[in-house]
Amino acid sequence: MSRDAKVEEEAARVKAALPGYIDVRKTAAAVLAATAEDLGLELRERDARDLAEAVVDAIHKAAELRGIEFACTVADMEVAANERWLLAPAREKAKAHPEERKTLAYLEQFAQGVERVRNELVERLARVGRQWLAEQPGAVVALPAVAEARAKARAVA
Repeated sequence: MSRDAKVEEEAARVKAALPGYIDVRKTAAAVLAATAEDLGLELRERDARDLAEAVVDAIHKAAELRGIEFACTVADMEVAANERWLLAPAREKAKAHPEERKTLAYLEQFAQGVERVRNELVERLARVGRQWLAEQPGAVVALPAVAEARAKARAVA
């Protein structure tokens, strides 16, 4: 098996092992219920699930956007590397040796494909990000009364 095939297989296993959105919500509900129990808080199962799902829902799109942003960063690095390490030397060779122009054309076509993928990622980041920003509620601030009640509950426990 070639190295590329091994890497593809490993990546497929990682993708399959990643929890889905519903699994993340279930895990968050279980963790919240266990934490509430550890803290001595009485939290009904439904309340724990609703709180956990609200938290997961609040951060899910931001996490997705962070992943797209990371892909954009990697694509930007690839575009810059192509220009610096692939195209610039090939252009110099093409100036000095006319027979190298044919190779330069193929390399430029490859670089354009990489740039097209980068542009699609940036477009997706902008589109999904625009939607996410439009859905953002105002800043959430803990009310002093809630903070005081929590402190009293911890002191009693």
